[in-house]
Amino acid sequence: MRILLIYSNQSSELEPAPPVGLSYVATATRAAGHEVKLLDLAFAQDLLGELASVIKVFKPEVVGLSIRNIDNVISQRFDSPLKSLQEQVAVIRANARTPDDKPVPLVLGGPAVSILAERALTVFGADFAVVGEGETAFPLLLEALEKGTPLTRVSGLCYSREGKPARNPTTLLSAFAHSGMQQWISWKSYQRGGGTWPIQTKRGCPMSCIYCAYPLVEGKHCRLREPGEVVDEIEQVMREIRPRTFEFVDSTFNIPSSHAMRICEEIIRRGVKANFTAMGVNPRDVPKDLFPLMKRAGFNSVMITAEAGCDTMLKNYCKGFTMQEVGSCLELVAASGLKSMWFFMLGGPGETMATCEETISFVETRLTGRQFLTVFFTGIRILPGTVLARQAIEGGYIPPETDFSEGVFYLSPEINEQNVIDRINRAIVRNPCIVHAADGNASKQQRMLYSTLNALGVAPPYWRYIPEMLRFPPLRYLRDRYPSVTAGGSTGTSNREQE
Repeated sequence: MRILLIYSNQSSELEPAPPVGLSYVATATRAAGHEVKLLDLAFAQDLLGELASVIKVFKPEVVGLSIRNIDNVISQRFDSPLKSLQEQVAVIRANARTPDDKPVPLVLGGPAVSILAERALTVFGADFAVVGEGETAFPLLLEALEKGTPLTRVSGLCYSREGKPARNPTTLLSAFAHSGMQQWISWKSYQRGGGTWPIQTKRGCPMSCIYCAYPLVEGKHCRLREPGEVVDEIEQVMREIRPRTFEFVDSTFNIPSSHAMRICEEIIRRGVKANFTAMGVNPRDVPKDLFPLMKRAGFNSVMITAEAGCDTMLKNYCKGFTMQEVGSCLELVAASGLKSMWFFMLGGPGETMATCEETISFVETRLTGRQFLTVFFTGIRILPGTVLARQAIEGGYIPPETDFSEGVFYLSPEINEQNVIDRINRAIVRNPCIVHAADGNASKQQRMLYSTLNALGVAPPYWRYIPEMLRFPPLRYLRDRYPSVTAGGSTGTSNREQE
């Protein structure tokens, strides 16, 4: 069959994200004997026009649409691709037709679809949606469509059965290999935007964070790739593409730390000369040798997901570590010399102005200097199926029938949103290496910085240079004098606002 797989995510909050998940599906679908085209519209100037044109020429028999994000998860600067995606579906339906002028099957996949599950069918008007890993499920669905075999065999498939939405149980893969992404995309555009080449070393997350959907998508059991196989993939991509930086995109690169360290040791043993970064380092498991070993392997930076700077909120979020581990992680990464970006969320269940002050003060006084960049989120996106969603419903914060495809945020009734934002702004005056996720002005300067660094051939990720930019006297003065973030945008009204 002729299969068209579409990737249209044009969001680049920090850097453009290449379609690693869809590449896994494309590689598996081609291996199953189908003719596959992956249409990457991440940098399309006329997205709908290009989509229509490719459909008319390729004449697909099945279309798969990958949806990476529900929205940008920023309450005060909320942005959702929902309308754009619905427009894309309309173009697909109008142009992807069978010889007897019926619409060809439309299949949804990607992280956002795994979160929305059956709801995605009605939100986007699709025939099928795949929850979980698509490498096995999508080829099985194609076989069912081609040969009439039962849909019930397809893991995680959502579809209509007797006029009602149905969903098959999801069976996770016991093992997985490399994505083969180099076959499917043009890397130059991603590199110009400061992109990093994604590598998965594991799937699954054993953590129990109340707000997170990773375990819903990948399961709670870690499925680890052999370090030698991971480094084989890195060496192959270096030969064929030579990206400036590889990024380990596991939900938690260092859980378990022994696996992360074995990968670093294999990189060092083979003498691989490349730049690396990691999307998620968890303070729970950071032995003293981890960061020095990562630096020896070629890491230039890490992202650290602390989420709170006080024990009360770490416990409320079920993070699985305390401020003792956070402090130790901070000291160890500082000693290593690695640049680090830290993430904190304010406004979760049980948050008070006092706990906000603890977290902000920790960042203001401890995460200082050019080595650190801190991002604050005020208000937490409520994702369906999470513990936070259940708590919000049971506590009467949102009604049971809430449509989670819209922007739904939790903001503790015990805090005043504008006061929290004002306190962050005062912290920025003292420590300019702090940003609020909603700071659109900083994003404009960021794009200029990224363009310059790319032209100079600097290795990403470019966020590690943002502290230098934020300390530049004219920009520092403007941020201090004219803060750009204001309260508003959250769905859900606090008790205090109701009074």
